[in-house]
Amino acid sequence: MSSEAIEYELGRIPDDQRRSEMAAILSLAGERAVITHATEKLAGLLEKHGIDPMDAVHLALSSTVGVDYFATCDDYFLRKAKSEKILECKPVSVLALVLEVI
Repeated sequence: MSSEAIEYELGRIPDDQRRSEMAAILSLAGERAVITHATEKLAGLLEKHGIDPMDAVHLALSSTVGVDYFATCDDYFLRKAKSEKILECKPVSVLALVLEVI
């Protein structure tokens, strides 16, 4: 799944080749999540709980669009995300996601 937040961050990659490669991968996404009022509200709450603003947007998007899992390789962020009981998605490590879906 792609999202407005991912596209924003993609545009901030300074290296043209890396940005192009990431855009090619992103083009394979079958769906695109858009930021809604509910997303903004949840992201604001997550920020108040100490989650980095951009991470809060990604997590809020995942929760409000109904995905089952939110995968991250950032252990610090993962611990914070797992402590949030208001999410509609399950925060997991990339490895845990692979093991979960196999």
